[in-house]
Amino acid sequence: MQSKHARAVSSLSEQQQKDGRCLSCHSPDQVAQTQASVSCETCHGGGQYYSPEYVMKDPELARLVGLVDPSEKQCRSCHDASSPSLRPFDFKESLKAIDHWSAERARRAARTEAPATPPSTAKK
Repeated sequence: MQSKHARAVSSLSEQQQKDGRCLSCHSPDQVAQTQASVSCETCHGGGQYYSPEYVMKDPELARLVGLVDPSEKQCRSCHDASSPSLRPFDFKESLKAIDHWSAERARRAARTEAPATPPSTAKK
């Protein structure tokens, strides 16, 4: 909700917010949804099955039930040469900025690689 994508419409001027060419990227699902701007589903597909919190805590499960990892081609449908962006679009760098799960993946890996703590030996 706090990402640049979620606030994409607010980056437009009042006039641009009425321009279909701008809204096609800044609010592509506005007609179908009550939420204006770029939603999770815009890039990740319908979230009926992956949006529950218990599913989202498990990236692999979320993908199994329909979460789509956006491709460079998909991102470039808006972030292209005709975009009025001031900087060229670098997919690999941009992906790092919106990565949701690398930190979680690293924590899980650390937990599974950490040696098990031996049980305390109690004297009888």
